[in-house]
Amino acid sequence: MSKIESTTMEYPLGTVTRSHHIAISVGDLEASIRWYEEKLGCQVTDRMNFEDLNVKVAFVTVNSFTFELVELQGSAKNPHAGGTPPEFASIQGPIHMAFTVDSCDASTEELKRRGVKFIWEPTDYPLLRVRCSHFLDLEGNMLELVEHLD
Repeated sequence: MSKIESTTMEYPLGTVTRSHHIAISVGDLEASIRWYEEKLGCQVTDRMNFEDLNVKVAFVTVNSFTFELVELQGSAKNPHAGGTPPEFASIQGPIHMAFTVDSCDASTEELKRRGVKFIWEPTDYPLLRVRCSHFLDLEGNMLELVEHLD
């Protein structure tokens, strides 16, 4: 199989060629930043503080993928944080964030070496032609590694 290529989709606001970012609500922004830096090698690329809204934001990037960590004072933890993929899907809304990797097995082993908790070991999905594993961030949010199989 060939690698998946970027496609475009017609959209009322123009042509969408790729996603911009995803945002993850966290209880402790600074602790989450440290976790993403130490475990995934992310770097903070921007910060914002909306004092009137009690919101702090950090944009973090790994390779060319940027996502947003958002701390809202008084936010509630996801009731399924730390659960399994089926549990996360029981509440509508974002379920996980996925990272494309060269080797699911090697990335899983490296992250385990760094103390990351995995909830789903590397598994092949032949119909999708991918190998995936799932792990949790500091807040219990689910993240996924995806290796495209040829």
